[in-house]
Amino acid sequence: MFSLMDGKRDYAYGSSAVGAKPKLAFVDDSSRTLFIEFGVAGKLTVTTLTNHEYEDQNMNRRAFLKIALATSGVAMAGYFGPKLLDVANTSVQALGNELQTGTTTLSTDDWKIPHLLRRAGFGASPSELDSFESLGVNGSLNQLLNYENIDDSGLASEPNITMGLTRKPSTAEIVNLVSWWIGRMVNTPRSLEEKMTLFWHNHFATAIYKVRSPYLMFKQNQLLRSQAMGNFRDLLMRITEDPAMLIWLDGARNRKEAPNENYGREIMEVFTIGVGNYTEDDVKAAARAFTGYQINRSGNSHFNPNQHDNGMKTFLGQTGNFGPEDIVSILASHPATATSLARKLFTYFAYRNPSDDTLNRIAGVYTQTDGNIKAVVQAILTSDEFWSPQAYLSQVKSPIEYVTTALRSLGATVNPRASVGMLNNMGQLPFDPPSVFGWPDGVAWINTSSMLDRYNFPLFVQHPYNAAVAFEDSVETATRTLFPEGLPPDVLQVIQQSTDSLTDTAAQLRNLIRLTMSTPYYNLN
Repeated sequence: MFSLMDGKRDYAYGSSAVGAKPKLAFVDDSSRTLFIEFGVAGKLTVTTLTNHEYEDQNMNRRAFLKIALATSGVAMAGYFGPKLLDVANTSVQALGNELQTGTTTLSTDDWKIPHLLRRAGFGASPSELDSFESLGVNGSLNQLLNYENIDDSGLASEPNITMGLTRKPSTAEIVNLVSWWIGRMVNTPRSLEEKMTLFWHNHFATAIYKVRSPYLMFKQNQLLRSQAMGNFRDLLMRITEDPAMLIWLDGARNRKEAPNENYGREIMEVFTIGVGNYTEDDVKAAARAFTGYQINRSGNSHFNPNQHDNGMKTFLGQTGNFGPEDIVSILASHPATATSLARKLFTYFAYRNPSDDTLNRIAGVYTQTDGNIKAVVQAILTSDEFWSPQAYLSQVKSPIEYVTTALRSLGATVNPRASVGMLNNMGQLPFDPPSVFGWPDGVAWINTSSMLDRYNFPLFVQHPYNAAVAFEDSVETATRTLFPEGLPPDVLQVIQQSTDSLTDTAAQLRNLIRLTMSTPYYNLN
């Protein structure tokens, strides 16, 4: 996947390994988002979303439904058979009716807890869900937020990679690194810890295709995990010195004789205050302040004062002999950083485009606590907005969420190479974001090729223990492993009929999982 911008149109190109169908999405001059698919036999399908549908959180679910319905015929009819098409159409219509009539609600714990576990983690197994429901909403929030009190010693602490610098990363080591983290997301008893690690990985987006070291990417991942809910200033300082980041944004090449502006620009534009709050002179001053970092042969970073610019600098209206710590402190305490992080965290956990009142309240928590991320996350998860119908099923699951939630909920496994390949096809391979801006979100994840990859994934799922146990009770109970709130009766009827048409129990279970995972109820978060 790669993108281009010509000043008027934002293009994103890609192709799937399944059928190799190219796809194109762009915003045209009339502010419409067009999803163009070259489907079966070269057939061209164009789905048009208005700018309002694409951006407004109230429309995000309807936008997804519009795309899903438009692509269902191309993506499913011939390849997967009429039953997959039936369940997609039926569930799209069912959820569309619920949205139109406003019947989606978070009034009871058996709806609230699954919503919380999807947003603050990667879903839950039936036994986990029972445990959290016994705690209630407040007890569940307390356990999720204070995860440091939970023993996670049963998880693999390190991936099977070379713990040191290598000349060229092998495919096997990349697969092992990605599979290790996917395994943590699926099996961790500290769901919010991994969800926040994923947030920071996307925020401080660093990719192995340039870093070229699984070891350094692993070290950065450990750093993000250890600082995930701490003080933002501390995290920003640690990431500034991180070897993978120093390679990614050329900090290790930043010398006083020839300052490199990459990190000085991105720390403002992407990591903190955002575009419009700094000048080119501020970029130059920051670049000078960050001079002096180097990486040794062991893969550790250190500060070389002989390569640091000790001259006076003027940065964001302040003047002094600034070094890295000074720039980080100024940025971490800037009001625009509070607003930027509040918006990004709120969008991650709740929905897009919060009101000014909501945003100011969350940003105020950041300011009042001197950048305490845990306090900000707690304010979001306990807010009325988080528990509102506006937030419920308002996000499209990212590929990582789609895969990990399925494996965790089903109690299933998947071949490591298969999971890495499918995530790569879907466009979200951990440790390999497309740019410093990270991955897209929302309906950007949904198009004909990516839907094919999603519908293919259940075919690779192995040993879905939880679903198999639930299936002994009923089809409905089995579908609740993936969507605990329960699918509508008309959707269940299609799944039941399709399942009953098969005679082999393993085939029935595989069919049930595939059909349930094709519904918007599962694809939305």
